[in-house]
Amino acid sequence: MQQEPLDGKPATTKPSDQALLNAYYQEPVKQAERFADLAKELFKVELAIPGIYAAVLRLSGMEQSTNHSAVLVAFAFWTVALILTLRTIFPRKYEVLENVVRLDRPMPRQGPFSIEEYFQKSMQDKRRQSLLSILLFCAGIVAAVLAVLG
Repeated sequence: MQQEPLDGKPATTKPSDQALLNAYYQEPVKQAERFADLAKELFKVELAIPGIYAAVLRLSGMEQSTNHSAVLVAFAFWTVALILTLRTIFPRKYEVLENVVRLDRPMPRQGPFSIEEYFQKSMQDKRRQSLLSILLFCAGIVAAVLAVLG
């Protein structure tokens, strides 16, 4: 089954078309900023939950009846998640060709990157680290619950 070509209109000089084009070109920059903002919120949660968990264990007197190895596993997951979140927040250094906006090639794994590739790579790295951090943090929560139940 062949797909018919789309019959579209090229961008004009109308302000609405220009605004759409500007928004389209700004999206990679904004996505990287949104992942950094997400990481800042994750950082707050990843600091608060382990502290609350430790305080509740201590204050409730359940400290003796918990599975201590599961508690250590939970805190290990939370520590790695926190480290990944910090790596997401702080900018990484990439080798960028500052005079090249775009290259017609597949995305390289390592630099030097064009400016467009830089934003794509930065967003990809932030997304990967944020998702892994969330998964590890959730695994820590599961381990913490199992420590209390088991």
